[in-house]
Amino acid sequence: MRNKICMGIWGMTNLRDRFNINGFDEEMSVIDRIKAVGQTDGVDGIELHVPTEIDDKNADEIEKVLKDYGLQMVQLCGHTWTEKKYKFGALGDTDPKVRAAAVKRVKWALDMGARFNVPTSVLWPATDGSDFPLQTDYVALYDRYVDSVRRILEYLHEHKYGTKICIEPKPFEPRSWIMMGTTAAALSIVQEVDDPNFGINIDVGHSLIARENIEDMFSLVLRAKKLFHTHFDDNDQQADCDIPPGCANFIRLVSILYVLDQENYDGWFGLDLFPYRDNAVDFMKLSVENLRFGQAVVDRMNERGARELRARGTDGPAMSRLTRDCIRDAAPPHDSGLSQASAS
Repeated sequence: MRNKICMGIWGMTNLRDRFNINGFDEEMSVIDRIKAVGQTDGVDGIELHVPTEIDDKNADEIEKVLKDYGLQMVQLCGHTWTEKKYKFGALGDTDPKVRAAAVKRVKWALDMGARFNVPTSVLWPATDGSDFPLQTDYVALYDRYVDSVRRILEYLHEHKYGTKICIEPKPFEPRSWIMMGTTAAALSIVQEVDDPNFGINIDVGHSLIARENIEDMFSLVLRAKKLFHTHFDDNDQQADCDIPPGCANFIRLVSILYVLDQENYDGWFGLDLFPYRDNAVDFMKLSVENLRFGQAVVDRMNERGARELRARGTDGPAMSRLTRDCIRDAAPPHDSGLSQASAS
């Protein structure tokens, strides 16, 4: 299986957090970010937001740059959590005017996406949730959110757009609790809505901080045929650090890639990275290296009987040894320059 890799350009400029509101780097224009992606081997697409990264003013220029670098716009998301009106919610907000504005924003993303033949659009319920116990009536919140989703899908079908809309679950941040905070919770809403264009984007880091068995969650969503997109990153399960995939736990990355390969996933491998202190292009390159390395491990595992071992499901030590040996044998040769530098 060849991993089609795309990069979310939101993490390629000067990034800020609540402890450093100025960031550590310099601002990079949207156009320069796209060019940087285009100059990175192994990355063939981009993801971005309406209107913070693309709008009617710069769409023509972005279209030209995409053509110049042979890039595809893979995912276009309506930004519904960066403005004051979305402070307490967006698609599920108690104020019908706020919900209408959020729906309109997503429709704009769909309209813009149609121009670029974008296959997916993510809904992230970032501010739909709560910060205190009993602050929010979750039953009513789910009713409002589902109603907004149905309105969006009605618009999508009315315009005959082929875009797949994906819920991206995350347990917390920016709210203390975000609705649909687990993969299974998101899948339950997807199945309730029951629309062929409505599915899930699993963000690996989000699943990890939810303490999920991520191999299980990918399998669950793939079994339901609702995995429409992926976001790859990594963390130590304490915070959504968004470091390159495979850096905190490479075996976990291998397990994800194995399940995707087994189920013939043919979608994109999105990179959702936040290099607050490091170089964004280096983050991309390391991500490509680790995804390619992980896939090489999976290929060797299949050649050496992994599917038969998994089918029996009775010999954990044998599978562990097989995984270890395939990682060793698939490992790329050491960079001689790095080895010499380390020796000196």
